[in-house]
Amino acid sequence: MNDLSSEKPLILIVDDSPTIRLSLSRALQDEFMPVEAVDGEQAWEFISGDSRIEVVITDLSMPKLDGLGLVKRMRNSVVMRIQNMPVIMVTGADDTDARESAFQAGVNDFVTKTSDRIELLARLRAHRKLAVTLRELEESQRELREQANTDVLTRLANRRFFTHIANKELSLMRRQKEHFAVLMMDIDHFKNTNDTFGHAAGDYVLTQVALALANNVREEDTVARVGGEEFIVSSPYTNRLAAIVLAERLRKAVESLDLIYNGNRIPVTISIGIAMQPQDGDALDTLMGVADERLYVAKNAGRNRFCAANKHHDEPAVDIDMVCPKLDEAITMIKHGNLQRLMPHMSKLLEDLIPLFELANEESPVHIDVDQVRGAIIALKSKNKK
Repeated sequence: MNDLSSEKPLILIVDDSPTIRLSLSRALQDEFMPVEAVDGEQAWEFISGDSRIEVVITDLSMPKLDGLGLVKRMRNSVVMRIQNMPVIMVTGADDTDARESAFQAGVNDFVTKTSDRIELLARLRAHRKLAVTLRELEESQRELREQANTDVLTRLANRRFFTHIANKELSLMRRQKEHFAVLMMDIDHFKNTNDTFGHAAGDYVLTQVALALANNVREEDTVARVGGEEFIVSSPYTNRLAAIVLAERLRKAVESLDLIYNGNRIPVTISIGIAMQPQDGDALDTLMGVADERLYVAKNAGRNRFCAANKHHDEPAVDIDMVCPKLDEAITMIKHGNLQRLMPHMSKLLEDLIPLFELANEESPVHIDVDQVRGAIIALKSKNKK
């Protein structure tokens, strides 16, 4: 494999004149690797597609997309690499108005068409060095932010970052009058795991439980480690039944882990407490407190279970396999080939789709026999009762 650090830096030269492109390429090729584009549009394709490009040298006047248009597009990019990339513009010696417009658009520097090779190389070296320094600083800042927001062992959010995210989510849910759930969970008998198998084994259990939790929540949910063996999940747009389904899914995911460390099989389960907004409070601290209380109700009731009420015997018996998925969840299950679990719910899903079928008959030349769909629903219900 080639050592990329030994390769010459890529410099993009943008000009509609083949002669000027050739002249600039020859002047730079000893220290840099020139890449040529004939106009701003082609340059944009190169910049977007090749992250190795470090500096752009562009002419002002070009067909399709001129130099100013290219710079403005770069400075408005959501990609920080492109937004901050140094741009040197080639102008006439006395083109003051063009320089003023280019500075306002975000050009870093200018060279004239009469500049010699030494001046051009000096400017390129300076801008590339500054760009590399800025990238390294941004990377360090990103790493520091990540360290400040992330639990070192599990790579989940830490308590501070969880509180920040969950408070923002909760505020949004209050404004939209939507439900919001907090699930507090604790690994059962974790002290025994440490005492029996050692702290290294305990760390292994923590990382595997964290992975199981992260793999069984939605993208909009936030999972965090908030204590030694304590985890928490915030779940926006989640009512009580959905929170119970989520809790049972997480409980089963952890219970089904087959953990072996240094030849020892380590059983692991979790207990979960559930709190709901608005039923149990409107503040995050309140919801976390209620969820924590219910977590200990679940532990006192025997562990490896969840509690969504003040007393464990108030819990409904919920079989998550019998809770009908939403249509988007059903589509995901079909994509992943999970038809076996979906089949018992097909009649309910088809019923939900009947209004869409009827609308399609009104708005589209494609006709759907709704009576036939209803007949299929009746047949499915009859089959499920057997």
